[in-house]
Amino acid sequence: MSAPAVARRPAALATVARVVSWPLAAFGLALGVVARVLLYPLHRWRGRDFDGEAYGAQALAYLGFRSTRFPPLVAPVPAAGESPGPWNEARRRMCKSSVALASWVGTCLYLYVAVAAQLGWVAGNFGAGDRDAVFAAPTGFAGPHVLGTDQLGRDVLALALRGVTTAMWIGVLSAALSSVLGTVLGAIAGYFGRWVDVAIVWLYTTLESIPYLLLLLAFNFVLRKNEDFVEAYRTSFLATDLKLSLGVTTIVLTLGLTSWVGVCRTVRAEFIRQRDRDYVIAARALGLPTRNILFKQILPNVFHLVLVSFSLLLVSAIKFEVILSFLGLGLDPEEASWGSMISQARLELLREPSVWWQLTTATGFMFGLVLCVNLFADALRDALDPRLKH
Repeated sequence: MSAPAVARRPAALATVARVVSWPLAAFGLALGVVARVLLYPLHRWRGRDFDGEAYGAQALAYLGFRSTRFPPLVAPVPAAGESPGPWNEARRRMCKSSVALASWVGTCLYLYVAVAAQLGWVAGNFGAGDRDAVFAAPTGFAGPHVLGTDQLGRDVLALALRGVTTAMWIGVLSAALSSVLGTVLGAIAGYFGRWVDVAIVWLYTTLESIPYLLLLLAFNFVLRKNEDFVEAYRTSFLATDLKLSLGVTTIVLTLGLTSWVGVCRTVRAEFIRQRDRDYVIAARALGLPTRNILFKQILPNVFHLVLVSFSLLLVSAIKFEVILSFLGLGLDPEEASWGSMISQARLELLREPSVWWQLTTATGFMFGLVLCVNLFADALRDALDPRLKH
């Protein structure tokens, strides 16, 4: 393939990625507007200028495809001649990689399917079974059941699409909870050291010494059987506002409260390396509060590692949901998830003739999401690594 053709391929993918990312960018920029409005009194009290006009102009330019600069959501907006910042630089480097762009497009498509299924726009009748079409073979796009039906006559494609929503809820929420816990504990341990560091290291060493699968099973079982937890769940916003089932909530808490060790260890090591740097010593000399030094001075320099850990935790959570569902401690049978589909499919494979389409569909959907997120995480790590600048 000629050099111009190779150069055009990332450019075309970058355009596709930009178009696919438009709804996410619009949502993020809207959050930036809300954040700036809420922080306006604080900025005025501190005597800072409110750069709402500059933020709005740069946001509209980005959404209108007239600029490649994504304005910061909270920080001051850099002028046209100033450096766009490390995140825009990382974005520019990722746009040169076809793998990064393709994986980002795939991840966005999965996310949009999850949102559409949650709102009922896609696979709204996933739980409706057709008794006259039990174990119907895949018909392709020419028939009513593109990927066949299961033992209750439910459409396999609808179940798989709804399973995307379940996977995203479990992956994103549990990964976010683990990342927050691990980052806070790791930052405190790495910065303060001494007995604080010893206590936190002892905590995650003890947690890590327990076989992880057994810990997950025990934690999940205890939460499901605890009447106080069930009652608290029923009155929480998770059930009333987000409409999350008890099974999803239990798995999110189980994974979120037990998988923070890796993030904590990584953040702790980086804080130990950063705490004696000149900029931290200068911040202490100026009398800045400790929380300011921790989360405004040091954390931005290690936040790229938190993002990479978040993506890896998301993939891990999706896979562990499948394991828990396969062992009977996952979601309820009437809920749609890839783990439940694989658990049901183990009996379908023993039939004669073998019913293979539910297992193949669930595995294929899970493989696609895991592959996209893993490839994007690798590309993000390379783009944020200052030693790999090019």
